[in-house]
Amino acid sequence: MFKIFFILPLLCISISIQAQSEDYKTQTLFIYNFIKYASWPDQQSEFIIQVYGDSPILSELKQLASLKKTPEGLAIKVVQTNELAAISTCNILYVANTKSKEMEAIAESTKGKPYLIISSRDGMTKKGAVVVFFLNEDERMGFTISRNKLTARKIKMSGELMRMAELVD
Repeated sequence: MFKIFFILPLLCISISIQAQSEDYKTQTLFIYNFIKYASWPDQQSEFIIQVYGDSPILSELKQLASLKKTPEGLAIKVVQTNELAAISTCNILYVANTKSKEMEAIAESTKGKPYLIISSRDGMTKKGAVVVFFLNEDERMGFTISRNKLTARKIKMSGELMRMAELVD
């Protein structure tokens, strides 16, 4: 009986970790599609994804960057910071859940910059995120896009990508 109480929690933890890992892989695939089907003004010599905060997506994004380039042939560079003041020029800014409470400050400090700010915390489009990932009732990943924030940041997304999203404002 003791073994069951000891093994059952370990099994649940294992399933939870696996589900989270798959979730970040899916988010990374979506992010790569954003790279392929969106355009930014003033493209630099490399495409930069910055992760603000600690998140398991960092390793997934680094793996993506080691294997892929943008459709224009630019190298993808992934950087990480834990300080709001250290957020630097990037194309995509992924805000880890641990930093989502700072979303309004992030949006204000990056106002007018063409950063595609991404979160996976519900309600973040109201606080400044452009894209928010979610799981629907079928446990499939989807995403919300704030059209107003996308326009304000001068980022254009293809019609196909916009049709896949839940659009707000």
